[in-house]
Amino acid sequence: MKKNIQTEFHTNKSYFYFGTLISLLSMLPQLVFSPNPTHSLFLAITLLLLITIPKFSKILFSVFIIFINLSNILIGHIALHWGYTLADIKPRIEVAFLSPIYESREYIARYIDYRDYGLVLFSLLVLFLLFKFLRHFTHSYKVFRIIGAGVFILILLSVTFYINPIREFEPFSVPCKVCTVIEDKNKIDQILKTREEYIAHIKIPKASKKNQLYDKIIIVMGESVNKSHMALYGYSSPTTPFLTSLQKSKKLYLFNAIAPTNQTRYSIPIELSEANVHYYENRYIHSASIMTHFKANDYETYWISNQGRAGKNDSTITSMASEANTTFFANLNYLDAKTDEVLIEYLNSLQHNSKKEMLLLHLMGSHSDYINRYNKEMALFKNPKNIVEEYDNSIHYSDTILSQIFEKFKKEKLLLIYLSDHGENINLENNGHGFIPPYKDEYTVPFVIYSNVKNPRLDEIYKDNKKGYFNLENFSSIVQYVSGISNHKNLSYSHDVMAVEPNTIVDFETLESFN
Repeated sequence: MKKNIQTEFHTNKSYFYFGTLISLLSMLPQLVFSPNPTHSLFLAITLLLLITIPKFSKILFSVFIIFINLSNILIGHIALHWGYTLADIKPRIEVAFLSPIYESREYIARYIDYRDYGLVLFSLLVLFLLFKFLRHFTHSYKVFRIIGAGVFILILLSVTFYINPIREFEPFSVPCKVCTVIEDKNKIDQILKTREEYIAHIKIPKASKKNQLYDKIIIVMGESVNKSHMALYGYSSPTTPFLTSLQKSKKLYLFNAIAPTNQTRYSIPIELSEANVHYYENRYIHSASIMTHFKANDYETYWISNQGRAGKNDSTITSMASEANTTFFANLNYLDAKTDEVLIEYLNSLQHNSKKEMLLLHLMGSHSDYINRYNKEMALFKNPKNIVEEYDNSIHYSDTILSQIFEKFKKEKLLLIYLSDHGENINLENNGHGFIPPYKDEYTVPFVIYSNVKNPRLDEIYKDNKKGYFNLENFSSIVQYVSGISNHKNLSYSHDVMAVEPNTIVDFETLESFN
Protein backbone atom coordinates (compact mmCIF):
# COMPACT_ATOMS: atom_id res chain seq x y z
CA MET A 1 0.00 0.00 0.00
CA LYS A 2 2.76 2.43 1.01
CA LYS A 3 4.73 1.61 -2.15
CA ASN A 4 1.62 2.16 -4.30
CA ILE A 5 1.02 5.56 -2.67
CA GLN A 6 4.63 6.63 -3.27
CA THR A 7 4.50 5.43 -6.87
CA GLU A 8 1.21 7.21 -7.55
CA PHE A 9 2.51 10.43 -6.00
CA HIS A 10 5.72 10.46 -8.06
CA THR A 11 3.89 9.49 -11.23
CA ASN A 12 1.34 12.28 -10.80
CA LYS A 13 3.56 14.88 -9.12
CA SER A 14 2.82 17.63 -11.66
CA TYR A 15 -0.92 17.00 -11.42
CA PHE A 16 -0.78 17.21 -7.62
CA TYR A 17 1.28 20.42 -7.51
CA PHE A 18 -0.74 22.20 -10.18
CA GLY A 19 -4.04 21.34 -8.46
CA THR A 20 -2.64 22.51 -5.13
CA LEU A 21 -1.44 25.79 -6.70
CA ILE A 22 -4.90 26.50 -8.13
CA SER A 23 -6.50 25.72 -4.75
CA LEU A 24 -4.08 28.01 -2.90
CA LEU A 25 -4.50 30.89 -5.35
CA SER A 26 -8.28 30.55 -5.19
CA MET A 27 -8.35 30.82 -1.40
CA LEU A 28 -5.60 33.45 -1.11
CA PRO A 29 -7.78 36.61 -1.46
CA GLN A 30 -10.26 35.48 1.17
CA LEU A 31 -7.47 34.40 3.52
CA VAL A 32 -5.98 37.89 3.12
CA PHE A 33 -9.34 39.62 3.81
CA SER A 34 -10.39 37.28 6.63
CA PRO A 35 -11.13 39.41 9.71
CA ASN A 36 -10.82 36.88 12.53
CA PRO A 37 -9.09 33.59 13.48
CA THR A 38 -12.30 31.53 13.40
CA HIS A 39 -13.06 32.53 9.86
CA SER A 40 -9.43 32.01 8.84
CA LEU A 41 -9.52 28.50 10.30
CA PHE A 42 -12.64 27.70 8.28
CA LEU A 43 -10.96 29.00 5.11
CA ALA A 44 -7.87 26.87 5.86
CA ILE A 45 -10.08 23.79 6.19
CA THR A 46 -11.73 24.73 2.90
CA LEU A 47 -8.29 24.87 1.30
CA LEU A 48 -7.56 21.34 2.51
CA LEU A 49 -10.84 20.16 1.05
CA LEU A 50 -10.01 21.76 -2.29
CA ILE A 51 -6.65 20.02 -2.42
CA THR A 52 -8.31 16.62 -1.95
CA ILE A 53 -11.06 17.04 -4.59
CA PRO A 54 -9.01 16.73 -7.83
CA LYS A 55 -7.84 13.28 -6.69
CA PHE A 56 -11.31 11.87 -7.33
CA SER A 57 -13.35 14.46 -9.33
CA LYS A 58 -12.22 17.13 -11.76
CA ILE A 59 -15.81 18.28 -12.30
CA LEU A 60 -16.46 18.91 -8.60
CA PHE A 61 -13.08 20.64 -8.32
CA SER A 62 -13.97 22.94 -11.23
CA VAL A 63 -17.33 23.87 -9.69
CA PHE A 64 -15.68 24.78 -6.38
CA ILE A 65 -12.89 26.81 -8.00
CA ILE A 66 -15.25 28.78 -10.24
CA PHE A 67 -17.62 29.53 -7.34
CA ILE A 68 -14.83 30.62 -5.00
CA ASN A 69 -13.21 32.88 -7.58
CA LEU A 70 -16.49 34.61 -8.35
CA SER A 71 -16.98 35.05 -4.60
CA ASN A 72 -13.48 36.53 -4.37
CA ILE A 73 -14.50 39.39 -6.66
CA LEU A 74 -17.61 40.19 -4.63
CA ILE A 75 -16.11 39.75 -1.16
CA GLY A 76 -12.88 41.46 -2.16
CA HIS A 77 -14.71 44.51 -3.49
CA ILE A 78 -16.69 44.91 -0.25
CA ALA A 79 -13.62 44.31 1.91
CA LEU A 80 -11.57 46.91 0.02
CA HIS A 81 -14.21 49.64 -0.07
CA TRP A 82 -16.43 49.08 2.95
CA GLY A 83 -14.62 46.84 5.42
CA TYR A 84 -15.09 43.15 6.21
CA THR A 85 -14.74 43.04 9.97
CA LEU A 86 -17.90 40.94 10.42
CA ALA A 87 -17.14 38.51 7.58
CA ASP A 88 -20.68 39.18 6.38
CA ILE A 89 -21.56 40.82 3.06
CA LYS A 90 -25.35 40.48 3.45
CA PRO A 91 -25.87 44.16 4.36
CA ARG A 92 -24.05 45.24 1.20
CA ILE A 93 -26.00 42.74 -0.91
CA GLU A 94 -29.18 44.19 0.57
CA VAL A 95 -28.11 47.71 -0.34
CA ALA A 96 -27.49 46.59 -3.94
CA PHE A 97 -30.78 44.69 -4.31
CA LEU A 98 -32.95 47.31 -2.64
CA SER A 99 -31.45 50.30 -4.44
CA PRO A 100 -33.06 51.56 -7.65
CA ILE A 101 -31.18 51.06 -10.91
CA TYR A 102 -29.99 54.68 -11.10
CA GLU A 103 -28.26 54.34 -7.71
CA SER A 104 -26.58 51.14 -8.88
CA ARG A 105 -25.31 52.93 -11.97
CA GLU A 106 -23.89 55.72 -9.86
CA TYR A 107 -22.33 53.24 -7.45
CA ILE A 108 -20.52 51.45 -10.28
CA ALA A 109 -19.29 54.74 -11.69
CA ARG A 110 -18.04 55.89 -8.29
CA TYR A 111 -16.75 52.83 -6.46
CA ILE A 112 -15.31 50.46 -9.06
CA ASP A 113 -11.59 51.18 -9.33
CA TYR A 114 -8.21 49.63 -10.20
CA ARG A 115 -8.32 47.32 -7.18
CA ASP A 116 -11.52 45.74 -8.45
CA TYR A 117 -10.01 45.33 -11.90
CA GLY A 118 -7.00 43.69 -10.25
CA LEU A 119 -9.27 41.22 -8.43
CA VAL A 120 -11.07 40.37 -11.66
CA LEU A 121 -7.79 39.84 -13.52
CA PHE A 122 -6.47 37.68 -10.68
CA SER A 123 -9.59 35.51 -10.76
CA LEU A 124 -9.42 35.23 -14.56
CA LEU A 125 -5.80 34.11 -14.22
CA VAL A 126 -6.81 31.37 -11.77
CA LEU A 127 -9.63 30.26 -14.06
CA PHE A 128 -7.19 30.19 -16.99
CA LEU A 129 -4.92 27.94 -14.91
CA LEU A 130 -7.95 25.75 -14.18
CA PHE A 131 -8.63 25.49 -17.91
CA LYS A 132 -5.00 24.44 -18.53
CA PHE A 133 -5.26 21.96 -15.66
CA LEU A 134 -8.40 20.34 -17.04
CA ARG A 135 -7.11 20.20 -20.59
CA HIS A 136 -3.46 19.21 -20.20
CA PHE A 137 -3.14 17.33 -16.92
CA THR A 138 -4.29 13.80 -16.26
CA HIS A 139 -3.69 11.36 -13.43
CA SER A 140 -3.48 7.63 -12.86
CA TYR A 141 -4.68 7.69 -9.24
CA LYS A 142 -6.21 4.52 -7.85
CA VAL A 143 -5.32 4.39 -4.16
CA PHE A 144 -5.12 8.18 -3.98
CA ARG A 145 -8.59 8.43 -5.51
CA ILE A 146 -10.04 6.45 -2.61
CA ILE A 147 -7.94 8.27 0.00
CA GLY A 148 -8.85 11.69 -1.44
CA ALA A 149 -12.58 10.94 -1.46
CA GLY A 150 -12.35 9.51 2.06
CA VAL A 151 -10.48 12.51 3.48
CA PHE A 152 -12.88 14.90 1.74
CA ILE A 153 -15.92 13.17 3.26
CA LEU A 154 -14.27 12.90 6.68
CA ILE A 155 -13.37 16.61 6.83
CA LEU A 156 -16.78 17.63 5.49
CA LEU A 157 -18.64 15.54 8.06
CA SER A 158 -16.40 16.79 10.87
CA VAL A 159 -16.96 20.43 9.95
CA THR A 160 -20.73 20.14 9.47
CA PHE A 161 -21.04 18.28 12.79
CA TYR A 162 -19.90 21.38 14.66
CA ILE A 163 -21.06 24.18 12.32
CA ASN A 164 -23.19 24.67 9.25
CA PRO A 165 -20.81 26.31 6.77
CA ILE A 166 -23.52 26.76 4.17
CA ARG A 167 -25.48 29.05 6.50
CA GLU A 168 -22.71 30.51 8.63
CA PHE A 169 -19.48 31.00 6.73
CA GLU A 170 -18.63 32.86 3.58
CA PRO A 171 -18.12 32.21 0.74
CA PHE A 172 -20.53 29.25 0.96
CA SER A 173 -23.23 31.25 2.73
CA VAL A 174 -23.36 33.91 -0.02
CA PRO A 175 -26.08 32.21 -2.17
CA CYS A 176 -28.27 31.76 0.92
CA LYS A 177 -27.83 35.42 1.80
CA VAL A 178 -28.76 36.48 -1.73
CA CYS A 179 -31.92 34.37 -1.51
CA THR A 180 -32.75 35.96 1.87
CA VAL A 181 -32.36 39.46 0.44
CA ILE A 182 -34.64 38.59 -2.50
CA GLU A 183 -37.22 37.34 -0.02
CA ASP A 184 -36.83 40.57 1.96
CA LYS A 185 -37.48 42.62 -1.20
CA ASN A 186 -40.73 40.76 -1.79
CA LYS A 187 -41.54 41.37 1.88
CA ILE A 188 -41.00 45.12 1.44
CA ASP A 189 -43.57 45.17 -1.36
CA GLN A 190 -46.09 43.64 1.06
CA ILE A 191 -45.10 46.11 3.80
CA LEU A 192 -45.80 49.07 1.51
CA LYS A 193 -49.14 47.62 0.44
CA THR A 194 -50.17 47.06 4.08
CA ARG A 195 -49.05 50.57 5.00
CA GLU A 196 -51.01 52.09 2.14
CA GLU A 197 -54.15 50.37 3.40
CA TYR A 198 -53.45 51.60 6.94
CA ILE A 199 -52.96 55.23 5.82
CA ALA A 200 -56.17 55.11 3.77
CA HIS A 201 -58.23 54.40 6.90
CA ILE A 202 -56.32 56.29 9.60
CA LYS A 203 -58.12 59.16 11.34
CA ILE A 204 -55.98 61.78 13.08
CA PRO A 205 -57.79 64.18 15.43
CA LYS A 206 -57.18 67.89 15.01
CA ALA A 207 -55.09 69.64 17.63
CA SER A 208 -56.10 72.85 19.35
CA LYS A 209 -55.12 75.93 17.37
CA LYS A 210 -53.94 77.66 20.54
CA ASN A 211 -50.28 76.62 20.10
CA GLN A 212 -50.22 76.70 16.28
CA LEU A 213 -48.08 79.77 15.62
CA TYR A 214 -46.92 79.31 12.02
CA ASP A 215 -48.37 79.93 8.59
CA LYS A 216 -45.43 78.36 6.77
CA ILE A 217 -43.40 75.37 7.97
CA ILE A 218 -40.42 74.44 5.79
CA ILE A 219 -38.42 71.27 6.43
CA VAL A 220 -35.24 71.07 4.36
CA MET A 221 -33.83 67.54 4.33
CA GLY A 222 -30.17 67.60 3.38
CA GLU A 223 -28.30 64.62 1.95
CA SER A 224 -25.03 63.17 3.28
CA VAL A 225 -24.21 66.26 5.37
CA ASN A 226 -21.46 65.90 7.95
CA LYS A 227 -21.92 68.83 10.33
CA SER A 228 -18.17 68.80 11.04
CA HIS A 229 -17.78 70.45 7.62
CA MET A 230 -20.15 73.31 8.47
CA ALA A 231 -18.73 76.60 9.73
CA LEU A 232 -21.93 76.91 11.78
CA TYR A 233 -20.66 73.96 13.84
CA GLY A 234 -17.07 75.23 14.09
CA TYR A 235 -15.47 74.12 10.79
CA SER A 236 -12.50 76.26 9.77
CA SER A 237 -13.65 77.02 6.20
CA PRO A 238 -16.59 79.46 5.73
CA THR A 239 -18.94 76.84 4.29
CA THR A 240 -22.16 78.25 5.83
CA PRO A 241 -22.13 82.05 5.52
CA PHE A 242 -25.94 82.34 5.43
CA LEU A 243 -26.68 80.12 8.44
CA THR A 244 -23.82 81.73 10.37
CA SER A 245 -25.24 85.19 9.69
CA LEU A 246 -28.75 84.02 10.60
CA GLN A 247 -27.44 82.81 13.95
CA LYS A 248 -26.65 86.42 14.85
CA SER A 249 -30.38 87.20 14.71
CA LYS A 250 -30.88 85.13 17.88
CA LYS A 251 -33.74 83.37 16.09
CA LEU A 252 -31.73 80.37 14.93
CA TYR A 253 -31.50 77.41 17.32
CA LEU A 254 -28.47 75.18 16.87
CA PHE A 255 -28.96 71.63 18.16
CA ASN A 256 -26.61 68.75 18.84
CA ALA A 257 -28.08 65.63 17.21
CA ILE A 258 -27.29 62.34 15.50
CA ALA A 259 -29.03 60.58 12.62
CA PRO A 260 -30.74 57.28 13.50
CA THR A 261 -29.16 55.38 10.58
CA ASN A 262 -26.49 55.70 7.90
CA GLN A 263 -28.79 54.80 4.99
CA THR A 264 -31.33 57.14 3.35
CA ARG A 265 -33.97 54.46 2.76
CA TYR A 266 -34.25 53.87 6.52
CA SER A 267 -33.36 57.27 7.97
CA ILE A 268 -36.09 59.30 6.26
CA PRO A 269 -38.91 56.86 7.15
CA ILE A 270 -37.68 56.82 10.76
CA GLU A 271 -37.29 60.60 10.98
CA LEU A 272 -40.68 61.35 9.42
CA SER A 273 -42.87 58.64 10.97
CA GLU A 274 -43.23 56.90 14.35
CA ALA A 275 -40.73 54.17 13.42
CA ASN A 276 -37.51 54.13 15.42
CA VAL A 277 -34.19 52.32 15.54
CA HIS A 278 -35.40 49.38 17.65
CA TYR A 279 -38.91 49.10 16.22
CA TYR A 280 -38.70 49.87 12.56
CA GLU A 281 -40.97 47.67 10.47
CA ASN A 282 -44.16 47.46 12.52
CA ARG A 283 -44.15 51.13 13.51
CA TYR A 284 -43.40 52.22 9.96
CA ILE A 285 -46.38 50.21 8.69
CA HIS A 286 -48.71 51.48 11.40
CA SER A 287 -47.91 55.18 11.46
CA ALA A 288 -48.55 58.08 9.15
CA SER A 289 -45.80 60.48 8.19
CA ILE A 290 -45.83 64.12 9.25
CA MET A 291 -47.48 64.87 5.88
CA THR A 292 -50.71 63.26 7.04
CA HIS A 293 -50.49 64.84 10.49
CA PHE A 294 -50.17 68.34 9.04
CA LYS A 295 -52.90 67.69 6.49
CA ALA A 296 -55.20 66.68 9.34
CA ASN A 297 -54.51 70.09 10.90
CA ASP A 298 -55.49 72.07 7.79
CA TYR A 299 -52.01 72.55 6.31
CA GLU A 300 -51.53 72.29 2.57
CA THR A 301 -48.62 69.83 2.27
CA TYR A 302 -45.89 69.56 -0.37
CA TRP A 303 -43.18 66.97 -0.97
CA ILE A 304 -40.59 68.62 -3.22
CA SER A 305 -37.58 66.47 -4.08
CA ASN A 306 -34.45 66.73 -6.20
CA GLN A 307 -33.82 63.01 -5.77
CA GLY A 308 -34.95 60.19 -8.02
CA ARG A 309 -38.50 58.98 -7.83
CA ALA A 310 -39.10 55.25 -7.41
CA GLY A 311 -42.43 53.60 -8.10
CA LYS A 312 -45.17 54.07 -5.54
CA ASN A 313 -44.76 50.49 -4.36
CA ASP A 314 -40.96 50.41 -4.69
CA SER A 315 -39.86 52.95 -2.11
CA THR A 316 -40.56 53.55 1.56
CA ILE A 317 -39.78 57.22 0.90
CA THR A 318 -42.11 57.49 -2.11
CA SER A 319 -44.81 55.89 0.02
CA MET A 320 -44.59 58.80 2.46
CA ALA A 321 -44.31 61.38 -0.31
CA SER A 322 -47.65 60.17 -1.67
CA GLU A 323 -49.29 61.34 1.57
CA ALA A 324 -48.68 64.98 0.61
CA ASN A 325 -51.27 67.08 -1.24
CA THR A 326 -48.66 67.90 -3.88
CA THR A 327 -45.55 65.94 -4.90
CA PHE A 328 -42.76 67.07 -7.19
CA PHE A 329 -39.70 65.04 -8.16
CA ALA A 330 -37.23 67.05 -10.20
CA ASN A 331 -35.35 64.15 -11.78
CA LEU A 332 -35.24 60.44 -12.34
CA ASN A 333 -31.74 59.69 -11.10
CA TYR A 334 -28.62 61.01 -9.40
CA LEU A 335 -26.38 60.87 -12.46
CA ASP A 336 -28.54 63.22 -14.52
CA ALA A 337 -29.67 65.40 -11.62
CA LYS A 338 -29.66 69.16 -11.82
CA THR A 339 -28.35 71.18 -8.91
CA ASP A 340 -30.76 71.97 -6.07
CA GLU A 341 -31.57 75.33 -7.63
CA VAL A 342 -34.22 73.44 -9.59
CA LEU A 343 -36.22 73.30 -6.34
CA ILE A 344 -36.05 77.07 -6.02
CA GLU A 345 -37.40 77.37 -9.56
CA TYR A 346 -40.29 75.12 -8.60
CA LEU A 347 -41.01 77.11 -5.43
CA ASN A 348 -41.05 80.33 -7.47
CA SER A 349 -43.56 78.77 -9.85
CA LEU A 350 -46.04 78.21 -7.02
CA GLN A 351 -48.66 80.90 -6.57
CA HIS A 352 -48.80 82.61 -3.21
CA ASN A 353 -51.13 80.71 -0.93
CA SER A 354 -52.75 82.41 2.03
CA LYS A 355 -53.51 79.01 3.55
CA LYS A 356 -51.19 77.38 6.05
CA GLU A 357 -48.53 75.34 4.27
CA MET A 358 -46.01 72.67 5.24
CA LEU A 359 -43.31 72.00 2.66
CA LEU A 360 -40.65 69.31 2.78
CA LEU A 361 -37.74 69.88 0.40
CA HIS A 362 -35.44 66.91 -0.13
CA LEU A 363 -32.12 68.20 -1.47
CA MET A 364 -29.55 66.39 -3.55
CA GLY A 365 -27.22 68.13 -1.13
CA SER A 366 -23.83 66.46 -0.79
CA HIS A 367 -24.59 63.15 -2.46
CA SER A 368 -21.54 61.91 -4.34
CA ASP A 369 -20.20 62.81 -6.82
CA TYR A 370 -19.80 66.06 -4.90
CA ILE A 371 -18.41 67.97 -7.87
CA ASN A 372 -21.78 67.60 -9.60
CA ARG A 373 -23.77 69.02 -6.68
CA TYR A 374 -23.01 72.73 -6.90
CA ASN A 375 -23.04 75.66 -9.25
CA LYS A 376 -19.41 76.24 -10.20
CA GLU A 377 -19.85 80.04 -10.35
CA MET A 378 -20.99 80.04 -6.71
CA ALA A 379 -18.31 77.68 -5.40
CA LEU A 380 -16.32 78.46 -2.27
CA PHE A 381 -13.26 76.82 -3.85
CA LYS A 382 -13.26 77.88 -7.51
CA ASN A 383 -10.66 75.27 -8.49
CA PRO A 384 -10.97 72.51 -5.89
CA LYS A 385 -7.72 70.63 -5.41
CA ASN A 386 -9.19 67.50 -3.86
CA ILE A 387 -12.39 65.70 -2.91
CA VAL A 388 -12.61 67.43 0.47
CA GLU A 389 -12.80 70.85 -1.19
CA GLU A 390 -15.42 69.46 -3.61
CA TYR A 391 -17.43 68.25 -0.62
CA ASP A 392 -17.08 71.62 1.12
CA ASN A 393 -18.33 73.30 -2.06
CA SER A 394 -21.47 71.15 -1.90
CA ILE A 395 -22.04 72.18 1.74
CA HIS A 396 -21.55 75.82 0.79
CA TYR A 397 -24.00 75.48 -2.10
CA SER A 398 -26.68 73.98 0.15
CA ASP A 399 -26.24 77.02 2.38
CA THR A 400 -27.04 79.30 -0.60
CA ILE A 401 -30.15 77.20 -1.34
CA LEU A 402 -31.27 77.69 2.27
CA SER A 403 -30.76 81.44 1.93
CA GLN A 404 -33.02 81.53 -1.15
CA ILE A 405 -35.71 79.50 0.61
CA PHE A 406 -35.50 81.88 3.56
CA GLU A 407 -35.82 84.97 1.33
CA LYS A 408 -38.99 83.60 -0.20
CA PHE A 409 -40.75 82.95 3.11
CA LYS A 410 -39.14 85.32 5.62
CA LYS A 411 -42.13 87.70 5.76
CA GLU A 412 -44.44 84.86 6.80
CA LYS A 413 -44.84 83.44 10.27
CA LEU A 414 -42.07 80.99 9.52
CA LEU A 415 -40.63 77.83 11.01
CA LEU A 416 -37.60 76.74 8.97
CA ILE A 417 -35.86 73.44 9.86
CA TYR A 418 -32.68 72.02 8.35
CA LEU A 419 -31.32 68.53 9.00
CA SER A 420 -29.78 65.67 7.04
CA ASP A 421 -30.78 62.07 6.47
CA HIS A 422 -27.30 60.89 7.52
CA GLY A 423 -23.72 62.06 7.62
CA GLU A 424 -20.72 61.27 5.44
CA ASN A 425 -17.18 59.99 5.85
CA ILE A 426 -14.83 62.29 4.03
CA ASN A 427 -11.07 62.68 3.77
CA LEU A 428 -8.43 62.81 1.03
CA GLU A 429 -8.24 59.02 0.71
CA ASN A 430 -11.83 57.84 0.98
CA ASN A 431 -15.43 58.92 1.31
CA GLY A 432 -18.99 57.62 1.52
CA HIS A 433 -21.41 56.14 4.04
CA GLY A 434 -22.80 52.70 4.83
CA PHE A 435 -19.59 51.20 6.19
CA ILE A 436 -19.57 48.05 8.36
CA PRO A 437 -18.76 48.74 11.11
CA PRO A 438 -19.85 52.37 10.67
CA TYR A 439 -18.04 55.50 11.77
CA LYS A 440 -19.36 58.35 13.91
CA ASP A 441 -19.13 60.70 10.92
CA GLU A 442 -21.99 58.80 9.27
CA TYR A 443 -24.36 59.97 12.02
CA THR A 444 -23.10 63.47 12.91
CA VAL A 445 -25.66 65.65 11.15
CA PRO A 446 -26.86 69.25 11.42
CA PHE A 447 -30.13 70.05 13.12
CA VAL A 448 -31.10 73.73 13.14
CA ILE A 449 -34.43 75.50 13.57
CA TYR A 450 -35.28 79.10 12.71
CA SER A 451 -38.41 80.77 14.04
CA ASN A 452 -39.36 84.42 13.52
CA VAL A 453 -42.15 83.94 16.05
CA LYS A 454 -41.51 83.69 19.77
CA ASN A 455 -42.12 80.07 20.67
CA PRO A 456 -41.80 78.84 24.30
CA ARG A 457 -41.82 75.22 23.11
CA LEU A 458 -38.75 75.86 20.98
CA ASP A 459 -36.95 77.42 23.94
CA GLU A 460 -37.96 74.38 25.99
CA ILE A 461 -36.48 71.76 23.67
CA TYR A 462 -33.37 73.89 23.19
CA LYS A 463 -32.87 73.68 26.95
CA ASP A 464 -33.59 69.93 26.82
CA ASN A 465 -30.81 69.54 24.26
CA LYS A 466 -28.29 70.67 26.87
CA LYS A 467 -28.91 67.36 28.69
CA GLY A 468 -27.51 65.36 25.77
CA TYR A 469 -27.68 65.07 21.99
CA PHE A 470 -30.98 64.18 20.38
CA ASN A 471 -31.36 61.02 18.33
CA LEU A 472 -33.43 62.17 15.35
CA GLU A 473 -35.42 58.94 15.38
CA ASN A 474 -38.05 61.15 17.08
CA PHE A 475 -37.72 64.08 14.68
CA SER A 476 -41.38 63.81 13.65
CA SER A 477 -42.48 64.25 17.26
CA ILE A 478 -40.21 67.28 17.72
CA VAL A 479 -41.64 69.02 14.63
CA GLN A 480 -45.23 68.34 15.64
CA TYR A 481 -44.59 69.56 19.19
CA VAL A 482 -42.75 72.74 18.17
CA SER A 483 -45.35 73.57 15.49
CA GLY A 484 -48.19 73.08 17.96
CA ILE A 485 -50.10 70.27 16.27
CA SER A 486 -49.16 67.88 19.09
CA ASN A 487 -48.63 68.20 22.84
CA HIS A 488 -46.27 65.20 23.04
CA LYS A 489 -42.60 66.18 23.10
CA ASN A 490 -41.26 62.60 23.05
CA LEU A 491 -37.51 63.33 22.77
CA SER A 492 -34.93 60.60 22.23
CA TYR A 493 -31.47 60.67 23.79
CA SER A 494 -30.70 57.11 22.69
CA HIS A 495 -27.12 56.25 21.66
CA ASP A 496 -28.36 53.32 19.56
CA VAL A 497 -28.16 53.74 15.80
CA MET A 498 -28.85 51.47 12.87
CA ALA A 499 -25.91 50.36 10.73
CA VAL A 500 -27.01 49.75 7.11
CA GLU A 501 -29.97 47.50 8.03
CA PRO A 502 -32.54 47.15 10.85
CA ASN A 503 -30.93 43.96 12.20
CA THR A 504 -27.65 45.73 12.95
CA ILE A 505 -27.84 48.17 15.85
CA VAL A 506 -24.71 49.70 17.36
CA ASP A 507 -23.89 52.13 20.14
CA PHE A 508 -22.87 55.47 18.64
CA GLU A 509 -20.56 56.14 21.59
CA THR A 510 -18.45 53.07 20.80
CA LEU A 511 -17.82 54.03 17.17
CA GLU A 512 -14.56 55.47 15.91
CA SER A 513 -14.31 58.74 14.02
CA PHE A 514 -13.42 58.38 10.35
CA ASN A 515 -10.52 60.81 10.64
